[in-house]
Formats: sequence, C-alpha cells, structure tokens
Amino acid sequence: MTKSNDQSRRDVMRLGAAVAAAGLIASPAIAQRRSKVKRIRYAHSTPTTHGWHLWGEQFKKVVEDKSGGAIEVTIFPNAQMGTEKDIAQAVKLGSLEMASVGVALMNWVPECSVTDAPFLFKNRKQCYAALDGALGDELKKRSLEKGFRLVGWNDLGSRSMTNSKHPINSAKDLASLKMRVPDSKSYVAMMQALGSSIVTIDLSELYLALSQGVADGQETPLPVVKSNKLYEVQKFISKTDHVLTTSYSIVNPTTFDGLTPDEQKAFTEAADSATKWLRDYTVKEEQETLDFLKTKGMEVNATPDIDSFRAACAKVVTDFPDLFRPELVKLAQSAQA
Repeated sequence: MTKSNDQSRRDVMRLGAAVAAAGLIASPAIAQRRSKVKRIRYAHSTPTTHGWHLWGEQFKKVVEDKSGGAIEVTIFPNAQMGTEKDIAQAVKLGSLEMASVGVALMNWVPECSVTDAPFLFKNRKQCYAALDGALGDELKKRSLEKGFRLVGWNDLGSRSMTNSKHPINSAKDLASLKMRVPDSKSYVAMMQALGSSIVTIDLSELYLALSQGVADGQETPLPVVKSNKLYEVQKFISKTDHVLTTSYSIVNPTTFDGLTPDEQKAFTEAADSATKWLRDYTVKEEQETLDFLKTKGMEVNATPDIDSFRAACAKVVTDFPDLFRPELVKLAQSAQA
C-alpha cells in the first residue's frame, strides 16, 4: 500500500470515528426531544368513512403542524378501544386522551341531549351560531364539571325521512306509516307527535326490517341512507332536516392541562379547524348524496312542508324538560344565524 493510500485510509477512519462520536453526543439530545412529545390517542367506534374519523384526521394534521411536532396524534377507529360508552368512560378516567362520541356522553352530561331536540333550530346556520356561542359555552362548562373537556362539534348530517309507501310532504303523511326510530326517548316522542306507528330497531338490523315490511320507513342522516343501501328497500325520501345530528369531540382535562400554553393554543385551533372542515364536508356530501339517490330511483322531496313538522313537534321540546332543559333550549333558539 502506498503512503498516500495509507494516509487516505487513516483520514476515512478518523472521519468515521468523528461521525460516530457526534452521534453518541447527539443521541441523548434527540432522545430528550422525543421524550417531550405529547402523544394523544384519539378513538371512536365507527368506520374510517364516518365523520368522527374524518374530524380526527383533520385534527391530527393541523395540530401536529401547528405544534411543530410537539403533539403527535394516533387515531384508533372501528371500536378498537371499545364501545362508544367504553371510550367516553376511558377519556373521563384518563386511560385514553381523546375521542369523539355521541349519545354516550349523555350518560354523564344529560344536558347535551338538547342537540337532539326536533326542529330546535331554524336552519343549520343558527345551529352553528348556537354551538359556537352561548349554548356551546354552557355545554362545555357542564361537560367540564363532569370530567370532559369538550373541544369540538361533529356535524354528522341533517336527518331525512324515507319510506316505501308514498311521498312525505307534510306531517299528516306520517299517520299511516310504521316508522323505525332508534331506541331513544326523544325520537320515540317525536314520531308519536307526528302520529306514526313506531318500531324501535337497531341500525344493524334496519335494512332487513325494511325489506321485510317490519317498518315502512325510517329517519337517519342522508349518508346513512347511502352507506346502508336503504335506497334498495325505500322508494321515497324527504329532506325534513328535523334534527341536525351533532356529536362531540372530548379530551381528558388533565391531558389538556398538561400541555404548554402554546400547545393548548395549537390544540384548540386544530379542533376548531376540524369542526369547520367537517361542516363544509357534510353539507357538500348531503347534496351529492341526494343526487346519488336520484340515480338509484328514489323520489326525492328536497322541499317538504317543514312548518307542518315543526308545529307538530313543538310540544316534544316543552313536554320533556328533563331531556331538553328549558334554559338550554332558550340559549339555542336565541342564537342569531
């Protein structure tokens, strides 16, 4: 080996040793930075096509960006963390950091059932104004008192009515129908007020029940009609918008309090951003779904006589003050669209 080659070899070895030494020096610093990362597990009980997952994806993207990587979010869909009630309880106990849930939250915060009141709002804009204003502030306050920090609203779509018998244009058209509702006191009361016969059936069994005539019709958000292929067993659909299906994104209070002020700011801004994104997405999806259902042969009534439904359901809100707290109803209805 020549002298020059031997020198080159020694130079390479020294460089390698220097790089290795630098790595050893830097590793503790890198490890320390990684140890400071706040890891948030966000769970929900629905498929990845559901609004809860879409909200979570937007939240993850924005919070990780705004926090400069100081917050990392991992999403657990499809009931990997248990049922909706299990997930809510885990957030309350602190064994899970964050989730989106619906009626399960009402086991601890029954005041949230106000969002299921039929025809509570004049339109979607008023609903958003209420949730982003005094009503939302009050529900956040009451949720925090019960161990949940409520950080986001999930617009899962306005509910429509379908059936296999005849068009539904006004409240009186429900009188001759057997309508399926979820096993919910408020929805049963609503259908009773509209004069229909009532069948309570789990969503997983709805398609079969409609195909066998156990029920003539049902009411769900438009995306459910599409995803569950109810257009195969239902002929008529009316966009009654009797309830804007709203659910809740929650975080364990101790988890949130453990964030730095800058991280809390990034967290809150990301939650607000995800809420707005899902609202825009859901409105667009509803119109696209109506167009899709037309191609499947459904007769779509996009402008039924809403006033007749509203009048028939008015007593539901006043007759169930335990479900729909009068002070919260007032806050909701006083919101300016």
